[in-house]
Amino acid sequence: MAAGSSRAFGDSVGITVRFSWIDTAYGNFDAVEARVRELGVRFVSDGFCSTCPYQIDHMNRFAALGIKANIGVSGLNEGLPAMDQSLQVIRDKLRSSVISLSAPNEPDISGDPLWAQHARAYQEALYARVKNDPALRHLPVLGPPLVRPESRTELGDISANLDRGNIHPYPAGTMPMTHLDLEKFMAAAVSGNKPLVATETGYHTDITDLGPHRGAPEAAVAQYTPRSVLEAFRQGIERTYLYQLMDAWTPAQAQARGTSAAENSFGLLRYDFSPKPAFISLRNLLRVVDGDSDPVASPGGLRVGLEGAGPDVRQLLLRSADGTYALVLWRQTPVWNRDTLTEVVPTPDPVDVVLGERVVLAQRFDPVGSDAETARWAEPQRIPVALAGAPVVLRLTPPGVQPAVAPVKGRIKRARRMSRQRLRKNVTIRVSCRKRCAVVSAKGRLLVKRGKRARSFKLGHARKATRGPVVTLHLKIPARARRAALKSLKRGGRVRARVTVTARSPKGAKLRSGIRTVPLRR
Repeated sequence: MAAGSSRAFGDSVGITVRFSWIDTAYGNFDAVEARVRELGVRFVSDGFCSTCPYQIDHMNRFAALGIKANIGVSGLNEGLPAMDQSLQVIRDKLRSSVISLSAPNEPDISGDPLWAQHARAYQEALYARVKNDPALRHLPVLGPPLVRPESRTELGDISANLDRGNIHPYPAGTMPMTHLDLEKFMAAAVSGNKPLVATETGYHTDITDLGPHRGAPEAAVAQYTPRSVLEAFRQGIERTYLYQLMDAWTPAQAQARGTSAAENSFGLLRYDFSPKPAFISLRNLLRVVDGDSDPVASPGGLRVGLEGAGPDVRQLLLRSADGTYALVLWRQTPVWNRDTLTEVVPTPDPVDVVLGERVVLAQRFDPVGSDAETARWAEPQRIPVALAGAPVVLRLTPPGVQPAVAPVKGRIKRARRMSRQRLRKNVTIRVSCRKRCAVVSAKGRLLVKRGKRARSFKLGHARKATRGPVVTLHLKIPARARRAALKSLKRGGRVRARVTVTARSPKGAKLRSGIRTVPLRR
């Protein structure tokens, strides 16, 4: 089975944000930044306000973290001066923060009776300006995403004035990417054989909305969201931006401004920044497939096959820079019936993963539920997997390959041994580092919970060069966080540190990262 790069899969996942909506939950940018970093995506997509310094600042802050933006340049009928102003700001202030430029969003439902004529003229002007500008010509220009099927014929072939086609393959409460083949076929009428980017897709969670764009409950979306990006990557979509990071308004605010509950529930986060199950499942998937791995130029592959797999079983093999592989298995099967508004529980499909070459260790992960290892096999030849609606990840370690950080099972055991760690000024983490590992770093958050109230505090960052087989790191607990934690513990609450540990090679390449959970006591 041929492998792709884990990094390439990680690069295929993005999230839509709204940095200019400063009067909504997006106005708390520190919290937005923390959640995007936790999610593990490196690309965001947003419309652009060229006169909004806060949006420019936010994009540059993200760029400093390695997170770059696709930008919708200006509105369809704002005129060439608005386009020129936006491009000038991008050239002068955002050149290193932008990954691509988009045409106006969904012009066919803009209300403009001459939308097709205006969209063609806009695309031609945008493409000419970008490609004739030495500072911007490296940026891919995306075409306009369209909503109505007949709009592709109305707009016509504009492939000469774009680098990427642009689609919005919303499934409307059905299985992920249900209509992707049709979307790709229709996109060809506009963008020819150019690569495709999905700048929006996703699910809202208002199941009381019985319109054509129906949603699904949170539990179903938790299974559908990771499958959405897996299915898109498998079918050759260059990047998929999930719409959107968070619900921007409280229910009362949405009602007051006339925004429907459906439109206000596409977020992976709620308006108070608490994660929905879909946020957790996508975050876990990116972690367990090592989506932040360094690039692998020639991923190669493994002699591995499936026995007993039905026609709806999908597979994807990804290779990390450290030489390990992630075999992702899922089924294109429904877990929600949008017509009867009922949960669908797929009968598990027993599949055997048959290994045609030696693998010294196999580890199973179920990212919808956790990023922790759920099973392991030493020197396996066959691995039984029962596939239902959620994806399963098998991490496979060939002979002679040593993951830089000890396996997850060991991390869980150490976390349990550290459950008696006292609440002091620092959280202490000990890491067993392999010989290729030169530097170990750690970052995390202190989670304080009592009853239904939960708070989160950022811990200090720790980094240390290896001097032996075990590295000890100390993450500082801010005084305010320590006071809140102590108060919670005195009243019977729970306090734990959740820490991401990363090991790097002597050249600085990321080898492996893992999660530690450290319960604390008084």
